[in-house]
Amino acid sequence: MGKDPQILNTDIVVAVDNGNSFVKAAYDRIDQTFMFPNVTVQSDQKRKVILNQGTPLENLDLEIVSPSIPEGYGRHFQIGVLASRHPRAQAIIGHKASQMKSQRPETMITTLGALAYAIAEKHEKQIENGVRRIRAHVHLGIGLPIAEVGEAQSFADKLTRGVHMVAFQSTPQFEGVEVEIQISLPDGINVDNVSGIIDLASEPKSTLAEKSFGVADLGGIDLDIAFFKPGLQLDDYTSTGFRVNLNDIITRIRKDFNASQGQEFIKNDVNVIERLVNKDYEVKWQGLVKGNIGDIANLHLTELARDVLERVLDAWAEAPDAEEFLFIGGGASILAGYIKDVERQGHPLRFDIHEYSQLRNLRGTFRSLQSAIDSGEEVAATEAKAPAAAGDEQA
Repeated sequence: MGKDPQILNTDIVVAVDNGNSFVKAAYDRIDQTFMFPNVTVQSDQKRKVILNQGTPLENLDLEIVSPSIPEGYGRHFQIGVLASRHPRAQAIIGHKASQMKSQRPETMITTLGALAYAIAEKHEKQIENGVRRIRAHVHLGIGLPIAEVGEAQSFADKLTRGVHMVAFQSTPQFEGVEVEIQISLPDGINVDNVSGIIDLASEPKSTLAEKSFGVADLGGIDLDIAFFKPGLQLDDYTSTGFRVNLNDIITRIRKDFNASQGQEFIKNDVNVIERLVNKDYEVKWQGLVKGNIGDIANLHLTELARDVLERVLDAWAEAPDAEEFLFIGGGASILAGYIKDVERQGHPLRFDIHEYSQLRNLRGTFRSLQSAIDSGEEVAATEAKAPAAAGDEQA
């Protein structure tokens, strides 16, 4: 990109994990992360703001012009927390869940939104001092579910096709800032749950590289199952993927609870997810306790846990040499207790630490990306370079 004295030119390293419930990103450092709900809403009207309060991340109001967003799809989007408050919010459920992540326009919208936010955050001081246009070369690390590996090149082409423009609209601190984004993929397209293993295997005292094991990346829609041989060699033949649609069950829990109360006390699915992750089941309304989602959640999630366990054991039967099985991902942080309850045969199941479970793929993608940039070479997504460990809990 040519230099323009009126434009701030920058380079940035960003990893993005478009999870089905939350979009996670890390920029410049593996521990410099942020996340927002994977929810988008299109808007043709200027947002009315009385007092522009709150953080930029809670108010991502963007105009996006990209050669990779279909014509007629619109340009003005709210994403994340701001979108989740909207009655027309487009959560990734129902018919959208049947589409591949690589083919959903929402994936491109949230990815570009995350990149623009990371760029603006990096240059917050310059923006405070009057900068309004930023031209960024983004070194991007990003992944797809194992079932979509065949779409990797097509997805890469969408990301690297031309220049993407993102302008912040009513977002506090960044209102009026325009970001011009050009993307390169030093590490290609990663496989999500393989990236998670890269991070687990990079921790001190890990023994993962010495054994055969399986791993399930449990998200809001996808259940990706992979098996590894000693030396962290991915077994392509036995690795597989399924649709489990945890997001649909989250919606069902919300609707069933509201129906039982005769009023819409829980407004959106994000609120249900937060309650399940934090084990905070009590629902209050205007300072009064109106009910508890625990019993309804237990009913639905126990059935899902049985289905997930059955699929895992069936897949494990095709790779019986695997010594143990690990669960990672945001869905695993919700379902861990239920899977433990329905597993009665004593299989060696291990569950990732709650604080890291939904960040494993992001962290592994960032490690792989950083390694590729440092070495100047493409890094295979199925191979971890560092000695390893599993900061996990034994079931």
